[in-house]
Amino acid sequence: MRITLITYGTRGDVQPILALSYALQERGHEVIMLAPRNAEAWAKRAGVPFRPLPLDVQEMFAREAAQRMLAKGDIATFFKWLGEEELAYRVPMRDAVIDACENADAIVGHVLMEDRAAAVAAARKIPLLPVYFFPVVPSSKFPSPFITNTNLGPFNRLTHKLLIDMLWKSSRDDVDEMRASLGLGRAGETFTLAAQRMKNPCALAYSEALSGRPSDYMPNNVITGNMVAPDALRARLGETGLSAELEAWLERGPAPLFLGFGSMPILDVPEILAMARAMLKALGLRAVIGAGWSDLPAGGDDTLIVVGNVDHPALFERCVAAVHHGGAGTTYASLRAGIPTLICSVFGDQPYWGCRARALGVGATFPFKKLNEKRLTEGVRTLIDPAVRARARALGERMRGEDGLARVIELIERDLPRAPIPS
Repeated sequence: MRITLITYGTRGDVQPILALSYALQERGHEVIMLAPRNAEAWAKRAGVPFRPLPLDVQEMFAREAAQRMLAKGDIATFFKWLGEEELAYRVPMRDAVIDACENADAIVGHVLMEDRAAAVAAARKIPLLPVYFFPVVPSSKFPSPFITNTNLGPFNRLTHKLLIDMLWKSSRDDVDEMRASLGLGRAGETFTLAAQRMKNPCALAYSEALSGRPSDYMPNNVITGNMVAPDALRARLGETGLSAELEAWLERGPAPLFLGFGSMPILDVPEILAMARAMLKALGLRAVIGAGWSDLPAGGDDTLIVVGNVDHPALFERCVAAVHHGGAGTTYASLRAGIPTLICSVFGDQPYWGCRARALGVGATFPFKKLNEKRLTEGVRTLIDPAVRARARALGERMRGEDGLARVIELIERDLPRAPIPS
């Protein structure tokens, strides 16, 4: 098949789609990956045909205004700002989607792009597989992770409606203009809901060990497990094995703590480093800090070392515990490695994964905006409790038995050709 895969967002939104694109190509499919332009070099190293969306998400998140809004937890203002920044790119974004799907037999779409993808799928009369990295599909059993993590019983479905309505409202006018340019009428609803009405296959690409399947999900909703990059892909990306410097540092002492905040904001680097050192001294630990998108100086000493891009699986298996922002991919990586995890959440689905880690007894959580030395120390103290570590090891063993990539590929090859066409 000729398959166009469309994603949008930070590394956690792009990496799984890159892994899927690579794996499909290895199976003989013709693929095109459409993603923010900052992912282009990444896709080139992977050998995956790439088309850029006209935005650099990494550059946008690095702006001081964005960093300050995220650090304060001012998410409503952040999304308003993001929407205004994206406004100038609406037509180029739309054109990029149409062009990338020109010869496609099928489309795979991220939740933030699925309505644009559905417009092209309807015009070209080809199927679309939506891929979700957190529980987007409505359920009465739990609330929408983006709205609250408090079970509201009979009002749970309302929270899912609130999120879906918010996403649809933000893109509906643009989608209707796109549909008109393709000779289609206005969309009556978002594809998130249309997919459920049509019983379209949906890939829920997260671990069922972390977020169990609710009893009111229909069979078309398949919880596949996370899509982990194959070893061959990681080798192409230069993400296998640890540097000689890091190996030597690890050998000089006991298993360290991992501290990393991915694409999230660290406004005051000296303050964060001082806080980390105070916590490490209080608990008698040492740490590896993953710089992510933050401007942290490389290197360190016997207590603390800062690294850039790193082989997370190889590092995590050498760590006693992890502290990070709670992105779906990083949460999966640390818990799959069998190590307890403290999640300092910023926004989106991050608080949900933190609550799931706490509920499963394998971690702790609090908002990033409340991060201070006392909370960090108390949180890490929770992680090194022997009972918590034992539960984390058991959970990691269960998660390592999942093969999300294989299950999503099975949906694409077996079920997607027979899927209903979007209207």
